[in-house]
Amino acid sequence: MAQSTKHLLAKSLKDLMGEKTLDKITVKEIVARCGVNRQTFHYHFRDIYDLLDWFFIEAGNEFFRQNPDYQSQLNLEHAIRKVCVYLTENRMMAINIYNSLGRDIFGRYLALELGKLLQVSMAKQAVIIGAPNASVKALISFYKHGIVGIMLDWVDRGLEGDIDEIVTLYLPIIEGVVELSLRQMTKEGVE
Repeated sequence: MAQSTKHLLAKSLKDLMGEKTLDKITVKEIVARCGVNRQTFHYHFRDIYDLLDWFFIEAGNEFFRQNPDYQSQLNLEHAIRKVCVYLTENRMMAINIYNSLGRDIFGRYLALELGKLLQVSMAKQAVIIGAPNASVKALISFYKHGIVGIMLDWVDRGLEGDIDEIVTLYLPIIEGVVELSLRQMTKEGVE
């Protein structure tokens, strides 16, 4: 029951974020949409930002539950494309979060999920090359923050443009450099 209540509250928040910025949404509106009271809301969440944080984490977990093959088949292009598709499918929500006080949570969520996707895409390559774990973590951190910056700029521009064009524009900048960086971070690449 508790999980289903949390999901109802999250769906209500998501629907409202499609209509207006996060800082204009009230707990009263959220609970009215899903037919629970404020006490129920506060039993599960401290405030709207706590619910937003839970919503983002749950959305990421749901993605991996629905796409178990991504754990083994993902490459960098698919990782970037998947995040772009999510943003365009939830265009108004993404824009409204970006234009509100939830921007930091949004950026953290994108970095967290992109980090998971990048880990999957780089893991096999790192093993083949023999790159140390610390080097892989450093590259993931570097690329996830760079890609998230690019994506937040894209959200700031209203998510204009075609996903294929965006991926095609940025992928060559990233793709070849990842392997080169991994090689340079190994003894083989340094010698």
